This record gives sequence, structure tokens and C-alpha cells, in this order.
Amino acid sequence: MTTFLVTMVLVLTAAVAVQLLMILGLAREIGRVQVRLGPLGARMMDTGPKIEQVGPSFFGLTDHIGRTVSVAGHRERPQLLLFTAPGCSTCKSLLPGMKSMAKGEGDIDIVMISDGTPEEHAQFLAGAGLGSELSYVDGREVGIAYQVGTTPFGVMLDEHGKIKAKGLCNHMAQVESLLNALESGTPSLQHLHTQAAQKHVGVA
Repeated sequence: MTTFLVTMVLVLTAAVAVQLLMILGLAREIGRVQVRLGPLGARMMDTGPKIEQVGPSFFGLTDHIGRTVSVAGHRERPQLLLFTAPGCSTCKSLLPGMKSMAKGEGDIDIVMISDGTPEEHAQFLAGAGLGSELSYVDGREVGIAYQVGTTPFGVMLDEHGKIKAKGLCNHMAQVESLLNALESGTPSLQHLHTQAAQKHVGVA
């Protein structure tokens, strides 16, 4: 009897160990998929002004080096808005990439929009070395108008102030996807899936 119980305990222990290994393997594969899929495109949220609508415009904002900045409205070139927050570590991690993008994309205006106290902004920008390549503004009212609930959140506007793409941007690749959307005319991967579903329903 004792031998039987010991054998059963060993069998059950081995089965649990195998299941644990399988769970760990599955978790690893899920992580790999998330890493691969994460940067494919900014995840569009179904709140705020819609794609192809004219975005709310603001004038007379002042950026981090004292320049007067406007948001949306008719302009000479497209404008990329990146909404951030002083306490957002992901937002801060995007600063070097945003700086490089602004230097490399001379035909697009980039504005980072945040809210908070002057001390919070100074701490957020500490060490970033932002110059004249882009604008960083304190614009809580802008975020409210665009109904931004989570940061970092990007909005791509064309030269007429129309929203061409928007979504969460946890990676620079997702920020770049907003620029690609402006060029391709496709706001997001979600938009492609929606179009495909609508076509499928129409055929059915």
C-alpha cells in the first residue's frame, strides 16, 4: 500500500511539473507574439474626434523655448501631436526617438503636449536635450478636447487639420505608423480589419 501511494505521489508530481513547463512555454510564446505585434501600428481608441474629422484647433500656446505654437487648423504641412504626461515613464522613453524623428522629418511639425506644473515639466525633460526640432507645450485643454485618456497617445493631422490617424504609441514604431498612415491613407491595422469585415458582410 505504501509503495502504491509513493508511486502515485511521484506520478502526480511529474504530471504537475510537466504542466508547469507547458504553461511557462506558452507564456514565453505569448510574450514573443506580443513583442512582434506590439510595434505594428498605433492602437486606435474609439473616443474623441473621429478619423477624417477636423481636429479641434488651438492658438497661442507657448512651447519649451518660448515659441508660439498652434494645434490643428490650416497650415503649410502636416502635424503630429504626441500627448504625454510628466509621470509617464513610457512617454519619457520616447523622447530620444521623437527628437531624432523631428530632425529627420523636415516636412512634418511635431508637437508634444502635456500638462502639469513647471517643475514636473522640467523633471520630465531633464537630460532630453530638446531644442528647436520640435515643440513641447503645456496644453491640458488640448488633451481634453481630443479626449485623450491614456498616454502616450498620438494624433496625425494633415495640412487642413483633418485627423488622418491616431492611437496609443508605446513604441517608436507605433509613432512611425502614424506617419505611414498619412502617406498610405490607412489609419491603422484595425481600420483594415474593419474594412475587410464590412466587405465580407456586404458579400454575404
